[in-house]
Amino acid sequence: MGLANVAWLVLLSAAYAGGLWAAAIRCYSTLYQPLMFEFDLKYGDISWLNGFFQGGYGLGNLLFPVIFKYVTFKVGVMTSVLVSSTAILVSSFAVTIWQIYVCCGLVNGFCIAGSIIGLYGEVARCFNKNREIVYQVVGSGASLGGFIFCPLFQLLINVYHWRGALWIISGIYFQLAAGGAILGLTSTSTEKSNPHQSAVTEVIEQESSHKKATKKVQDNGNSLISHICNKLDLKLFLRVELYLYVLGWFSFALSFYSALLFMIPYGSKIGLTDIQASSLASAVGFGELGSRVFYSVVMNRCPQSYKYILLSIIVATTSIPFFGLVTLKSYPVLLTIFVVVGVMGGGMDGVYNNLLIDIFGVALYPSALGYGNVMSYPMGMLGTVSLGYAIDIYGSETIAFIIGGCSLMLSSGFVLLLNQRIKKLKLVNGTE
Repeated sequence: MGLANVAWLVLLSAAYAGGLWAAAIRCYSTLYQPLMFEFDLKYGDISWLNGFFQGGYGLGNLLFPVIFKYVTFKVGVMTSVLVSSTAILVSSFAVTIWQIYVCCGLVNGFCIAGSIIGLYGEVARCFNKNREIVYQVVGSGASLGGFIFCPLFQLLINVYHWRGALWIISGIYFQLAAGGAILGLTSTSTEKSNPHQSAVTEVIEQESSHKKATKKVQDNGNSLISHICNKLDLKLFLRVELYLYVLGWFSFALSFYSALLFMIPYGSKIGLTDIQASSLASAVGFGELGSRVFYSVVMNRCPQSYKYILLSIIVATTSIPFFGLVTLKSYPVLLTIFVVVGVMGGGMDGVYNNLLIDIFGVALYPSALGYGNVMSYPMGMLGTVSLGYAIDIYGSETIAFIIGGCSLMLSSGFVLLLNQRIKKLKLVNGTE
């Protein structure tokens, strides 16, 4: 099999990993009603399931960039998949809700982070052209994940009870092991001579200045602290752009992932059947698929100077249907609204991923992605749980949609601030 074909298989594996991430971040809500009934929980309690997932995902993003300095992507991804699927299987035997929080939430989130960082890092190596299109293809996995897995999980719960459903879900996660198995096939002979050398450090030639700088620090015998900072890319934490990116992405994710997490319980509460309620998530996923075609074409052709302005306008406009959800209860209307939400916001994960490469380059991309998620996902954990408690206090899931709409307005503002920051840096560096 040619290296080009293997690269595309890596791309599809990365998309599948995104689908498994979406299966947790969006479709875990299909477990809410049966778990709330069995363990006598409220929304503020059950929200910890997704909260722990996001916390584990953030922890994984802190540790895996370091781990991948010493082990290959193949080893890291396959180990993560094995642990993740085993943890989900073990959770089916849980006698307390905390066992589910830890196994399905914390452990699964941590392992999915390793799989995504490894696969996304390999994709960044293999594709150095048309990255907007590439990352929209990768992101389509998350769209298909929400579209397929939410009704599937609900059907499995209805047929096999939530415990039996977790057995099958465990097998679904284990399928990613096939993607991890092919990662080493894209390596060159030089890389194979050192099986412990991470692909993070083997970047395309024109962006190798980061490695040269690290080597220079070592040769000059600088302090151990300086060496560690360069080795672990800790200087990223001195970049204001990283924090603006994190705030922009967190504000967007709080609405598009955390707030929409409650659309299935909302559908059940207003009288929709279980399958109809889970299909609301499918409607978002369906809209996302069309969204990715739009963003892959428009953002790839949009001049860099206008990209952030366009992104800010789209994010702000997406808040409108969120506010409209407060008064809507008709199933056909809700389906339409959620398709619109998917169309407008579905491709944003790919757009934000590509922003990291534009800002920090391929060499720093895996670390920037990891450290960015380290900050944003613990914040997302607290945000998701706070939404659950807000629903308990307010008495209606619609409060989550109101908060989501406000959060999108904030995200739009942070994107504008990021644009101003980048313009200022270009002026200082004389590149604009």
